[in-house]
Amino acid sequence: MNKRLYLLIAILFICNCSPKIRTTISNSDYKKLDDNIDVLVINESEVPENSNYIGELKVGDSGFTTDCGYEKIINEAKIEAKKLGGNIIQVIEIIEPQKWGSTCYRLKAKIFRNLDSKLLLPFIEERLNKNKSSLPSNSEFSKIYFYRPKMVTGSLLGYKIRMDNDSVVCRVRNGKKYEVKIVDFGKHKFWAKIESRDSIVIDVKKGQEYFVRCSVGLGVFVGKPEFSLVENHVARKEFQDMDK
Repeated sequence: MNKRLYLLIAILFICNCSPKIRTTISNSDYKKLDDNIDVLVINESEVPENSNYIGELKVGDSGFTTDCGYEKIINEAKIEAKKLGGNIIQVIEIIEPQKWGSTCYRLKAKIFRNLDSKLLLPFIEERLNKNKSSLPSNSEFSKIYFYRPKMVTGSLLGYKIRMDNDSVVCRVRNGKKYEVKIVDFGKHKFWAKIESRDSIVIDVKKGQEYFVRCSVGLGVFVGKPEFSLVENHVARKEFQDMDK
């Protein structure tokens, strides 16, 4: 192994590969919330009545960030909100990965606190409706949509996605999307391997839809597959935009 490769590996270990989080706090009166308290994510222009504003947060790309899929940035935002005593994240902007720019999802949001479950309920129901499956109610199957928007990184690399032990469900290429019908419900692992391996576990339920954004991340020699489970209302737009 030459000196350049040693230096690259050292940099990757030294640098924080997680998303970069910045907060601007206006109200520091609250203590950290317990781990068992759920954080509500909303996109509406109004927040639940009697909510207390805590501050703002940004989840972004440090320049060396590799673990920055949609689920990751949302979870990081939730963790940060709870540290500050907040249980509501009002999303102001979500920036999807860019073909010529950052390969990370980025988030701007406001943090609020409101522990009144009755006031939160309509917002929870609204979020569920936005992510509701578009399949007929009597569907005897589910669908998983694997999509890979065009990106510069790893553009020439494709890989096979396998389910569980070794069953190939599709082969993803740059700028392509695929629909996979599932009739075997329950938890399944979907995985792929180029230089290294990545996987995602989905608890497939009858009549539901799932969107998995696929990409190729930086590897030591070639590249590695990356998967990110994306909320339906966000992924549908990305999925449809690929036809433009």
